[in-house]
Amino acid sequence: MSVIGILNCKMLQDEIVYLIQNDPDISDITIVENGEHNEFVQKLDEVGVSYSLAPMIHSIPDLTDRDNQTDSGAGTSLIVWNLELGLHEKPKILKEEVYRDLEIFAKKADGIYLLYGLCGNVLGHVEDDFKDVCPIVILRDRDGEVVDDCIAATIGGRKQYLNLLKSFHGVGTFIFTPMYEDTIDEFFNYAKDRRGLTEEQIVEMNKFMFEASNYKRVARLETGLHYTKNTEPKLKRFADTYGFEIFDIGGGHQQIFDDCYQKLKDKIIQKETAAA
Repeated sequence: MSVIGILNCKMLQDEIVYLIQNDPDISDITIVENGEHNEFVQKLDEVGVSYSLAPMIHSIPDLTDRDNQTDSGAGTSLIVWNLELGLHEKPKILKEEVYRDLEIFAKKADGIYLLYGLCGNVLGHVEDDFKDVCPIVILRDRDGEVVDDCIAATIGGRKQYLNLLKSFHGVGTFIFTPMYEDTIDEFFNYAKDRRGLTEEQIVEMNKFMFEASNYKRVARLETGLHYTKNTEPKLKRFADTYGFEIFDIGGGHQQIFDDCYQKLKDKIIQKETAAA
């Protein structure tokens, strides 16, 4: 039985629910219980997926200690570890955290699916950096390019992302998936905890930055996934606060997430075949 680890930004939890629902090979699922998992397990509950909780990553046995590693049968054991959204505030810290977690995770899994993009251009070499440690697959498009972020992953890659941005004709536009809508307050108010700013100060700071960058609109991207619900009030409050127009765009799909997941499974098979 293979063990697949998923290390992900919580922004991409819907895509993981989708992968779980569409992979009949998964026999059991373990979720790291770190405070970033709550919404994710609620969604698994809603779709009727069973799982177990591990109080911390260190409580999960290493591969060398897992009894089921003697099982030569088919099937996949999945471990999901959601990381906090606030890590994006400082790319250097994001890289340090992801690399540190991968070192730990590599002892628990036969391969790791890293649901991140370049994210400030700090994760582009992660697969090479860990090539002698554990098979890792980051989100890449069909041209082999690491995607810029979760929006690029959702619409098919870097070229599609550039074309979408060009279609806005220079008008600053936020692109929100349902999870972006759901985490608007967390995403834009993170400075409240880290910098000691009040909500009023955060709004004024954001207004200044948005105006300087010519942001005027919010494009709501249809991803094809509907696990995140009741986001409309949060989106409207955000748009009203900054005077933004809201409009809908299509084009979201799961092709990159499917392709990269299968790529990791193929790498694990190759690893197991070579070791046999």
